Amino acid sequence: MKSYIKNIAVCIAFTLFLTSCSSDDDSKPVEGTFGDVELFFDNGVSGDALTLGNSYTNSNGETLKLQRFNYIVSNFVLIKEDGSQFTYPKDDSYFIISEEAGTFTVHLENVPVGDYKKIKFGIGVDQQRYLQGETAQQSFWDLAAANNMTWTWSTGYRFINFEGTFTAAGGDGVSRNFMVHQGSNTATDNYREVTLNLPTTARVRTGEMPNIHLKSDANVILDGDNKIALRLNMNQAGTAASIMGGENLISIAENTKKMFTVDHVHNGAGTHH
Repeated sequence: MKSYIKNIAVCIAFTLFLTSCSSDDDSKPVEGTFGDVELFFDNGVSGDALTLGNSYTNSNGETLKLQRFNYIVSNFVLIKEDGSQFTYPKDDSYFIISEEAGTFTVHLENVPVGDYKKIKFGIGVDQQRYLQGETAQQSFWDLAAANNMTWTWSTGYRFINFEGTFTAAGGDGVSRNFMVHQGSNTATDNYREVTLNLPTTARVRTGEMPNIHLKSDANVILDGDNKIALRLNMNQAGTAASIMGGENLISIAENTKKMFTVDHVHNGAGTHH
């Protein structure tokens, strides 16, 4: 009898467990309610983890040792399967991801509940926002300045700050500094947008926060669809390479549209990476 009762208890517990899991997986959004979304940006280089100070060689035959990799992401839009969109409030939609400072997370609050299948965001600061003036964006400007993501106000933001040293194959073997600063200028608007499909639906619910884990590949900046050799961008003295404008920067801006991929999505309460 005791054994029979014990077996019944186990069956009931197992049934309740399955029901609970099914309920969590199939929870329906309640219209008019809101939740949060967290995005985690996992920086890498050609599939390997990015560690500042480590070296890697790209297909241009150049060995880079990275000392800084920071970028601005902005203007987040979440898209449902039916194509309807939620655009995050513009005044709050600018964030800095910094390998240097160890800042990798974007937290979006008060997102309408729903099942989202795509995400769209910008790389940098769009002209509409910049032209609102310094006073309108003073808080973010100060944050950007503290993270080496600005020039002067008249020249604006650095959308990507990618710096380190490099040596070129077949060269003299001397390590030289390089700087790649993607940003807009009087000649070109180098703000770009990317749209990514989510491999798993991001379920936004009150009390349940999906975590979208993105990977960014720093190698794509110089070694993407467009190949940009640092040795061909040296200063007149031949002591360093820099790219801050011109056709090469436009090519780099196009490369960075493919810098991001979505690795996975965690649904449920709590923070997951």
